[in-house]
Amino acid sequence: MKSYLSNREALIFCLLYIWLSWINLVAKLEATPPWRDSTLISNHNLLLEFNFANNEQSRLLQFYIPELFHRLSSLPIEYCYMVQRWLFVWLAFVGFHWYLRKWFNAQLSFSGVLLLAAIMPLTYRDDLQESSPLLLFTFLLGLWAIREDRKILIATVFLIGGINNETTLILPLVYLLYNYRTWDMKPLVLLCRDTLLVSLPMIMAVGTIRYINWDQPHLGGAWHLPDNLEGMFSWDLQFWGIIYIFGVLWVYAFLRYGKKPLFLKRASLMMPYFIAAHLLTGIIFEIRQMLPLSFIVIPMALFYIYPPLEDAEVSGGPVR
Repeated sequence: MKSYLSNREALIFCLLYIWLSWINLVAKLEATPPWRDSTLISNHNLLLEFNFANNEQSRLLQFYIPELFHRLSSLPIEYCYMVQRWLFVWLAFVGFHWYLRKWFNAQLSFSGVLLLAAIMPLTYRDDLQESSPLLLFTFLLGLWAIREDRKILIATVFLIGGINNETTLILPLVYLLYNYRTWDMKPLVLLCRDTLLVSLPMIMAVGTIRYINWDQPHLGGAWHLPDNLEGMFSWDLQFWGIIYIFGVLWVYAFLRYGKKPLFLKRASLMMPYFIAAHLLTGIIFEIRQMLPLSFIVIPMALFYIYPPLEDAEVSGGPVR
C-alpha cells in the first residue's frame, strides 16, 4: 500500500473505515431478524453437516471462517459471524480506498468509499447471505490484480473468491477484456490460454464443490428469469433495484465514456453479462448481488463528477 498511501493517510482512513463498517454491521443486524433468533445457529450446524441447500452449501468459506473464529476464540457462533462481516466489510472499504488511489487523491478516494458505504444499507434485507462481505473484498482484490497484471495473485484470488461465492466466476471475463489488444490469431490464442490458466484452479474447485452438492436442493430455486421479468414488467419497484442501487451514478459512469481509464472502460463491458447472469439465476430484487459492480461504477462516475480528472488521466497521470 505504500506506493499510494502515506502512513498518516493509512492510519486515519483505516480507523474511519472501522467505524463505517461498524455502522454497516449494526444496520445489517437491525434489518435481519435471523441474527436474533436461532436461525443463524441452525443454518450453521446444517452447513457443517453438509445437509443444507446446494447454493449455500457450496459457499464453503461463509461458514468455515466463522467456525474457525469460534474454535480459536470460543466466542458464540453469532458473534463469529458478526466478526466475519465487520472484518471483510472493513477490508473492502480499505481496499477500495487503496484501489481508487491509482486515479484519485485521498479526499476523492474517501468520497468513493463513502458512496459505497451509503449504498450498502439499500441491499440489507431479511436474509443472511453471509458470503457477501468476503465476496466484496475478493472481487475488489481480483479487479486490482487484473489491473496491475499480477497473474499469481489473480489465480489465488479467483480460487479463494470462487470457494466463497460463485459470482467470482465473472472475473475471468474482465481479465480477457482488459488484456485484449488485437484480433490476430496468435496473440488472441495466447490471451485465451492465459485466461484459462489463471481461472483453472477456481473452475476446478467450484466445479468439484458443486458436483459434491449436486443432489442438494437449490435454495429459492435455480431458474428465475420468468419471475424477474414478470416483476419488472409489472413495475414492481423492488425488481428495479438494479437501477436504483446506483441511481444517477449509472448515468454519470457512462457520460464522457471515452475519457475514462482503459481498465474501467474494458471492465464495464462485463456488466451486461453480470446483470444477465443474475437475471437468469438470481432473485433480482436481492440487490446485494449488484454490489460488486460498485468498484467499476463509482470510479467511472467520479471521473464525470470531477471533469478535470478525465483530462489528467488522458494526459497520463493520476490526480494526487
